[in-house]
Amino acid sequence: MATQTAVVVPDTTEETLGLLRSLRRGRARAQVANVAYWLYVLALVILIYAGWLVEAVFRALKHRPAPGPLTPELLRAAPAGLCALALLVLVSVLWDARWRGPVMVAQPTADWLLDTPVRRSRLLRPRFRRAAAMSALAGAVAGLVPAVLLLGAGLGGNGSGQSVRLAGTAMLSTGLLAALGTGAAALTEAHQNGRAPRAATIAIATAAVAIAGLAAVTAAVRLPALIATVLLWSGPWGWAAQGPVALAGGSAPLWPLATGLLAAAAVGLVVTGDRAAAHVPAAALRTRARTMGHMSAAVLNLDARRVTTAYRGAVGTYRRVRFGLRVPLQRWLVLPWRDVTALIRAPSRLVWSALLSFAAIGMGALAVRSPRASLLSLAAALTFGYLAAAGLCEGARLDGDDPSRSGHLPFRYETLVFWHAIVPSLALAVLAGGPAAALAIATGRLPLLALVVVAIPVLVGGALVNSFRGELEGQMFQGFETPLGNSYGATISLWYVTGPLLAIGPMIILLHRSISSPRAGTITTTVVLSIVLAACLGAIARGRARRLRST
Repeated sequence: MATQTAVVVPDTTEETLGLLRSLRRGRARAQVANVAYWLYVLALVILIYAGWLVEAVFRALKHRPAPGPLTPELLRAAPAGLCALALLVLVSVLWDARWRGPVMVAQPTADWLLDTPVRRSRLLRPRFRRAAAMSALAGAVAGLVPAVLLLGAGLGGNGSGQSVRLAGTAMLSTGLLAALGTGAAALTEAHQNGRAPRAATIAIATAAVAIAGLAAVTAAVRLPALIATVLLWSGPWGWAAQGPVALAGGSAPLWPLATGLLAAAAVGLVVTGDRAAAHVPAAALRTRARTMGHMSAAVLNLDARRVTTAYRGAVGTYRRVRFGLRVPLQRWLVLPWRDVTALIRAPSRLVWSALLSFAAIGMGALAVRSPRASLLSLAAALTFGYLAAAGLCEGARLDGDDPSRSGHLPFRYETLVFWHAIVPSLALAVLAGGPAAALAIATGRLPLLALVVVAIPVLVGGALVNSFRGELEGQMFQGFETPLGNSYGATISLWYVTGPLLAIGPMIILLHRSISSPRAGTITTTVVLSIVLAACLGAIARGRARRLRST
């Protein structure tokens, strides 16, 4: 029956939450026991498999290594490098807000409790506060990474007191930065206004990669000190870097003021995010609860590609295609046409590959500048190069995921591996070969360009090996027992990283030998062995493709 007076819905917040607390009392004890068990397992795994890393951290804090030949270059690169790491912390928190966010509820809560007359502030704000506290704690632990990197490079002064001060400052700054990012993420989650959150995270990620490349260039070439000053005062990411830079021996005289500004900004954004947490749309909470269910199932099954599919569905990266290239008339252009089409329909892959290529060239320049201590910089350069190649192999990945996708083409399935190598190789030749040629001409070491050219097919070959790996098979979980546990974990890990291991590992040795040896014939030997390695990787990828087709 219709009435002219408003219907007053009673506020049942206290009764509902009290009932839930009483019902969950027994379950809460089980959850505490479960968390304690997993903490024990995590500590055991860290002790067994990463005990050397923990010991290295304590050794670096207690006994600082002596300065090495790369110490001055690393000190010059520290402002830009630490700013890039700070931006990486921010972008990881903001990116998380696009699909999961600091305000998240379980599936039963999203399906039932959100529709009841319960105040949103009592339901959602405690979740945000826990997320902010956990984010700050995780950020503080992550702050050990830049501290150990600086101490391992021989920076940070003498004595364990100086080392501990540097580590404490880095942990405090990173924790405050993570809390600031969590507050900004809550604002992003509460005000979903189309493409703005996605554009912001992409812009910050792009800036992080660009500044990382600038750090590599700064280490190789002395740039004006004004650039470092501008970076350190450009925003919260620079404020977070000033304390570690100053205590490592760099120039940041006002770092206490910068740390205070960072703390004030973090507190302000956390308070603002706490108020905004009560206004997160119910539809977004339900969608993210379902996404977390799909993501958890994919993670438990160790299915990386289903994880990617769930993530893309949550953040809405699948969009309608508005343009395309004209279909070629020549048969041999069909596969390159499809690969180019796949790239232009996902322009972010092309942008990321370009930025990663620039970062790889920057780290390569650092390796050339100090050949005797180039293993770490070469490993970073090849890793960036592999990631760039993997981003350009989107067409091969699609054919590896669905072998029937190319069934109508006039090619045998196993030969698609070599056709898919054309576009990534040409793209890397432009993205990386151009800067490498300019660097080789500027430094007068033209033979180095040959090393970059032969590294491209090797990295593309490693990316193709991973593109045609297929789905994770159940028999991989049936390992054998060892004194350190079952072997299935190592087997699955090797299955995932076969391509990068086979491509990056040998190339580190070959390139290090080439740039550190004074003999002219070393580069020729490296070129020949790299061509052989690229052919072997192509054969492995072809064998994997043949096995996929037969199954």
